[in-house]
Amino acid sequence: MAGEGIDAVFSSTDRVLNHITAGVLAGRYVPGQRLVEADLTQSLRVSRGPVREAFRRLDALGVLSRTMHRGACVRTLSRSEAVDLMIAAEGLDSLTARLAALAVKTRKGGRNLSVLERALQRYRDREYELASTPQQRQRFYDVLIAMTGNSQLPSLFPTMRIHLLRLQTQSYRDVSARQSDVDDFATVARAVLAGNPSAAARAASAHHRRVQRTLLDMPDEAFPRINGE
Repeated sequence: MAGEGIDAVFSSTDRVLNHITAGVLAGRYVPGQRLVEADLTQSLRVSRGPVREAFRRLDALGVLSRTMHRGACVRTLSRSEAVDLMIAAEGLDSLTARLAALAVKTRKGGRNLSVLERALQRYRDREYELASTPQQRQRFYDVLIAMTGNSQLPSLFPTMRIHLLRLQTQSYRDVSARQSDVDDFATVARAVLAGNPSAAARAASAHHRRVQRTLLDMPDEAFPRINGE
């Protein structure tokens, strides 16, 4: 019985985790928004324990920020944190693109690789408006990571934090900046599908460095002081 109780808690925690992350990806939860514990327990029909455990895990992942007086809020990054995130992610993104292109070059992955290549072709052909379809942005990275066959990359890649940064700054990015994302993804996809590891890594790095420059040029209003207040 005790074991079943523990399993139930973990199952409920996973349910809360999935609800919050899905809400972030869909834009229902945005940076700076407070998450009310009582609302979640009522809407998801779980006790406070799983909600608090989900908050703790998401805090550790950098998705939520917990403070004594405000409770849990969807994390907002300062300008320096945002730039640091993109610098850290650049190495992982470059490695991911390189390994994905290497998999295409060596044809590792068999039939599954062919399915992933077809998914990546849509990014090469600029079929998505990434600013309005955040799920497709995440899908791009999911496809690349799957192509690598590396078991550790999914847990290392800060996809959710990058998505939160996009939500936080999207109103300060003009049409040309949003189109640049589409172009950058197309360049990475083209190099990967060509089986060119060096070109894929360079294209991924170039994307991150362009975003870093954009972050530095944004007004202070894009980085409100919310966490820790």
